[in-house]
Amino acid sequence: MKQKFILSFLAIAFGVLSASAQNEEKLVVNAGNTEHINIGNDMDVVLLPGTNVDPEISLNPEAVKKLKLNLSANSMTISPSKQTSRKERLKIFLYVNNLKTITVENNSQVKTVGVLDSPKLDVYIDGEATVHLKTKGDVQAQSLGDAEINVKYISDNRVAKH
Repeated sequence: MKQKFILSFLAIAFGVLSASAQNEEKLVVNAGNTEHINIGNDMDVVLLPGTNVDPEISLNPEAVKKLKLNLSANSMTISPSKQTSRKERLKIFLYVNNLKTITVENNSQVKTVGVLDSPKLDVYIDGEATVHLKTKGDVQAQSLGDAEINVKYISDNRVAKH
């Protein structure tokens, strides 16, 4: 009897945890063919390889509410909107096609899921930002200001890490 109670309790706990995880807002941005991206403060960005099928810039409704995007020529700046509280750390899933440069400010974090198809990627890092990239091409990382930067290439897969 005691074992059934424990198993029932665990099943309910896992159900509640998975339901609360599904309620997390997903901020999705398709950067289209944008070549230069600037990431603002207090954000966690997951870079994903986009498809060349959809070269248009698009956002899901949650991203429209929480993000401020500035577009200029082939550049995009992403930052939290004024409606976002300062304590809230946003997680953005950013699909990119032809990324050539990325600038990451202050304490934002950027990582990749999958491998980016960028022959050459220039990365500019400011403050306490952290960037972990997987790409098929070369990565040139540079510090903005007085930030110390460490670049490590791991294996032949050309993974750059800061």
